[in-house]
Amino acid sequence: MNQYLSHTKVIALSLLFAFFVSCSTTTKPEDDRSLKIVYTDWSESVALTYLSSVLLEEHMDYKVILKLTDVETAYREVANNEADVFTDAWLPETQKQYFDEYKDNIEMLGITYPEARTGLVVPSYSQLRTVDDLKNYNHPIVGIDAGAGVMQKTKDAIDVYSLSNSLLALSEEEMVEQLVDSIQRRKEIVVTGWEPHWIFARYEVRFLDDPDNIFGQKENIYSIANKELANKHPNAVRFFERMQLTEKQLNSLVYEVRVSEDPVNGVKKWMEQNEFIVNQWIKNLSKERLKVM
Repeated sequence: MNQYLSHTKVIALSLLFAFFVSCSTTTKPEDDRSLKIVYTDWSESVALTYLSSVLLEEHMDYKVILKLTDVETAYREVANNEADVFTDAWLPETQKQYFDEYKDNIEMLGITYPEARTGLVVPSYSQLRTVDDLKNYNHPIVGIDAGAGVMQKTKDAIDVYSLSNSLLALSEEEMVEQLVDSIQRRKEIVVTGWEPHWIFARYEVRFLDDPDNIFGQKENIYSIANKELANKHPNAVRFFERMQLTEKQLNSLVYEVRVSEDPVNGVKKWMEQNEFIVNQWIKNLSKERLKVM
C-alpha cells in the first residue's frame, strides 16, 4: 500500500513539474532581443532600414544591429542566418537572380511598397524618348554599383536594343551628382533610375519608354527574413508584415532621411507627420512581460 502511495506521489510530482515547465515555456517572453538588419546604400534601403530600426528599438524593446553591404551579400547573409532581415527586396524582376539562388532559405514577410519601378531616367527636357533612341546618344549611361538589379537590366537593354553605350558603375551619390550637374547645365544625361527615389520629388525627370519591356512592369518591395525569425521573434515578423507605405509616404520618408544629417532624425521627423499609420504597425507588439502570479 505504501509502495502504491509512494509511486502515486512520484507520478503526481512529475505531472506537476511538467505542468510548470509547460507554463514557463509558453509564457516566457523572447530572451534574445537582438535583430540584425542588412541594407544597401540605396536611398530607399537606408530610409526603410532606419525606420524599422527606430520603431523596433524605441517601441518594441529590441536591440537592432545594422550592417551596410551590397545586395548579393544581403541575400546570402539572410539565407545563412547571419542576418535576420533585409527590407529592400525588389521582386519579382530586379533582384530575381539573388532570390532564385537563396529562395529555399528565405521567408517573404510582407510587401513594404507595391509600386516600385526601375529603368533609364533622363531630365524632362531631354530629346530622348525611348531606350532605342540611345543609338543616337554617344555618351555613357551613368549607373550605380555593379551588383544592382537595375544594372543587370541595363546590360540586357544594351544587348537587346543593340546599343553602343558604355555603362558606368558608380555609387548612387556619384550618379545623382552627375544628374544634378547636367540638369543645372541643361545637358543631356541618362542614368539608371528607380522609383521610389527623392530625385522624382526634387527634379523634373522621367523614365525612357522601354518598348521591349526589358525593365519589366512595376513590382513590389518586400521585407525578407531567414527561416528562423518567425520562431525567434514573432512580434518582429508581425511588424514587418504590417509595414506598408504608399507612394507619397515612402517618397517623403526617403526625402526626410536624405536632407537630414542623421538618418534617425529624418525618420523621427517623418514619424511625427505619420503618427497614425506608425501606430497601426506597432499596435500590441511591445515586449511581452512575465506576469507575476
